[in-house]
Amino acid sequence: MPRLLLVLLISALVGCGFQLRGSPALSGKGEAVHVVQAHADNPLRRRISQQIAMYNLQAVKRNEASYRFVISEVERTDTVLSLDSDARTAERRLLIEADLSLFGEDDQLLQNQRIREQRILFTDPDNPVGDSIESQLVINELEDATAQRIALLLARWLDKLEPPAQ
Repeated sequence: MPRLLLVLLISALVGCGFQLRGSPALSGKGEAVHVVQAHADNPLRRRISQQIAMYNLQAVKRNEASYRFVISEVERTDTVLSLDSDARTAERRLLIEADLSLFGEDDQLLQNQRIREQRILFTDPDNPVGDSIESQLVINELEDATAQRIALLLARWLDKLEPPAQ
């Protein structure tokens, strides 16, 4: 009896569109897309490639894809927001911005957007080792969030498109 109740409950949740937080609401068609990373940010390149694979998107050569996804103009900034009483950095803003474009057949622009991810980092000038470690953790988190947002946006764009004519 408890198993039957559990099966009915899960069926009802799936039927009403319930989805766990953080999981993408995508069809997972496994679209073939040519991904062009027109930037020199190697840590971000690697993370973007991993995220694209996680969304069941196939990064293929240009002649094998109906769509071309271009990631360009990746910019990182590290801005001092405030200083402490000794004129040392107390607060920093870390920012990554990128231009994203999706092109269809005949290089027609289908989607275009500039994204930005930022984090605020509070520093402790009296603890340079801990500050350095925390800074690297925040940078890694920022890179992961940017890559995940790029892959999710690509997957959503592809999900909205009609399948290309064969």
